[in-house]
Amino acid sequence: MGKTFLLTGARAPVTLDLARALSRAGHRVIGAESLDHALSRRSSAFSAFFKVPAPNAGPDAFRSAVRKILEEEKVEVLVPTCEEVFHLAPLRSELKQAPSGSVLFWSDDPATLSRLHSKVEFNTLALTAGLTVPFTFRATTHEELRTAIDAIGGDRVVLKPEFSRFATRTLILDRARALTDVEGLANGTAWCVQEFLPGKEYCTYSLAREGRLLAHLTYSHEFKAGKGAGICFEAVSHPAIEAWVARFVEATGFTGQIAFDFIEDESGTVRALECNPRATSGLHLFAGNPEFADLLAGEENSTKTLTPRAGESAQLRLAMLVYGLPSVRSWHRLSLWSSIFFSAREVVFDSRDPVPFFDQFISFYQLVRAGLRDEVTPLEASTRDIEWNGP
Repeated sequence: MGKTFLLTGARAPVTLDLARALSRAGHRVIGAESLDHALSRRSSAFSAFFKVPAPNAGPDAFRSAVRKILEEEKVEVLVPTCEEVFHLAPLRSELKQAPSGSVLFWSDDPATLSRLHSKVEFNTLALTAGLTVPFTFRATTHEELRTAIDAIGGDRVVLKPEFSRFATRTLILDRARALTDVEGLANGTAWCVQEFLPGKEYCTYSLAREGRLLAHLTYSHEFKAGKGAGICFEAVSHPAIEAWVARFVEATGFTGQIAFDFIEDESGTVRALECNPRATSGLHLFAGNPEFADLLAGEENSTKTLTPRAGESAQLRLAMLVYGLPSVRSWHRLSLWSSIFFSAREVVFDSRDPVPFFDQFISFYQLVRAGLRDEVTPLEASTRDIEWNGP
């Protein structure tokens, strides 16, 4: 028996992929988005689509609009996919206390989300659970920055705003230069100062409910848009990382979608750099699995954690052309790019639902215009109306 889902954040490719997967599984899917030219707005996967107020322009109006959709469309499952989850999280207690008790909301409470989103407080949470992370400090003044850089030691240091995304403002500096350059950093901005860890990068995406890891995957991405946003994804088997995530989820009793960035050093030790308590691109690697749709619908048929097969891959083909190809600097990288471009599943184009493929050009054009207007990158422009930068 299919359920009625509401997916928010319909600008994101993961939301489009998820909507299609849920629709194929027999569910009724509704979309909600504040952008005028969202990628998914004309997808046939949605039975209905609603334009809602921008969360950062008025969180109360945004929540009221979503609440109205939940009531009028008799929604049974609410799945936020982007940073609007932080603006929707206050609804969690309200939905739990509703007389019908019928809405399954894939989110934790606002305080937990805030601690996980903070690149400093997340580090403390992980240490409390006995898990491995880099040395990390918070600094809000030039003097605190210098003290933190001195305390970390080493040849290189990582600086990034405590609340940020896509690594767009991440700085990796030689220690001597970092000490010299702190005067150029905003005084009063909360910075995360972290030791630099060389090694192999991995990302994860997981679904958890009340501390139980329902679905998990570890993946790598060879090409990125900018410094941090992956544009191609391949599932890998990594038991140590899965065990780390399972322990963290259990320790925090987390409910919702959660993702981590990891570094594995030469000895095989894995350390989590930061956490994203929302959907990330790893979700693409679950989109073809009907069991994942069952989990989102609240149907837990097994005590085993759902994982994709190693080697499962996906890509954002337009991004591979716009960002990936220009980054190629060697024949080896060109060969790797070609292999991914011609073999990995393309996320946006679907012959059964072709319109979003053409709408993505309109959406990208609008983001370029917004970026030029606000003097930010298109990637940064894609989240300005929904991003959450702390309480």
